[in-house]
Amino acid sequence: MAALLEVVGPDLDGGVVSESLLSSRRLMRLALPKRHRLSNLTDRRASGFGVTAEIHTIVPYRLPQAWAQALRREGADGLLYHVRHDPSHEGLGVALFGKAGARRGWNAGREIPIADALQRKLYETCKIRVLPIPRASGLRVIES
Repeated sequence: MAALLEVVGPDLDGGVVSESLLSSRRLMRLALPKRHRLSNLTDRRASGFGVTAEIHTIVPYRLPQAWAQALRREGADGLLYHVRHDPSHEGLGVALFGKAGARRGWNAGREIPIADALQRKLYETCKIRVLPIPRASGLRVIES
C-alpha cells in the first residue's frame, strides 16, 4: 500500500485519483541480488546525528540529497526511510546509491498491476477513490 500511495500521492485531489493514471502504472516487487548496508533514517538513534522526521518529507530534495551524499561517503549503500505519502509510517522505502535506472544482472522482479482488487484496497484502507475522467458529453454546463 505504501508503494501505491507513492504513485498516487502527487496526483491526489480531494481523495480522488484518475483511473487513467493507474492504468498506465505498475508496481514491481524486487529482490536485491546481494545484501546492502543501509542507513536507517527511521531509527530513533538517527536523531543523535541530527536527523529529524522532516527528512522523510522535505521538498525540494536538496537537504535529503546532502544527507545521502554524506552517508554514502561514510560507507552506506543506501537508505531506509518512511515514504512521503503514507502518514501511517508503516510503509518503508529503500533508496540505493548508484546510477539511476535499471540494473543489469538483477532479477526483473514481479510486476503487480494496479487492478480492481488493489484499487478497492486503496479505498478501504485510505479512503482514496479511483474514478474515470468524465467525458465532456457526460457533463452538464450550468450558465450563471
